[in-house]
Amino acid sequence: MRRREVVRFLGSALALPFLPHSAEAAIELGEKLHARLGDVPFRTLNPAQQALVTNIAEMIIPETDTPGATRVKVPEFIDLILTEWASDDERTVFLAGLGDIDARASTMGQNRFVDLTAARKTELLTALDAARADKSGAGLAFARLKALTVYGYFTSKAVDQDILKTQMFFNGYQGNVPFTPAV
Repeated sequence: MRRREVVRFLGSALALPFLPHSAEAAIELGEKLHARLGDVPFRTLNPAQQALVTNIAEMIIPETDTPGATRVKVPEFIDLILTEWASDDERTVFLAGLGDIDARASTMGQNRFVDLTAARKTELLTALDAARADKSGAGLAFARLKALTVYGYFTSKAVDQDILKTQMFFNGYQGNVPFTPAV
């Protein structure tokens, strides 16, 4: 995957009103925020919201032979975005939507999303994915959480270097590469 392809994937994240509207500026911002994650504690998400965001982000991009969302600190990235880039209204709507996700989990037999079985979590997230166009509540929160997860994941250094394999420097002239002239 090339950097331009990542920019295409970030398109959904760029729809978020508090992110730069230029793809290059959004990538640069994401990379700068990731560089700060070790120094910045959670400031917006409370422990229950942290667990919810972490659980959903890991379901969106799970750990496989590549790092998952949790390993590249996507939940911390989302908290930093909410703290420093989202307006008070956007933050309030997002946090209310997280509460609505837990409220929907309570109709499925548990008080919180994180306590649902894997099958029930998938069922609820599938329903929320279909409701991404909602203007408030769980559908909107899930849409933003999904976009921020993708954005945070693909702007992380680990993903850029280990998965996307972006070469930052030219590694020299290879004059011995075979050349076949066009016919």
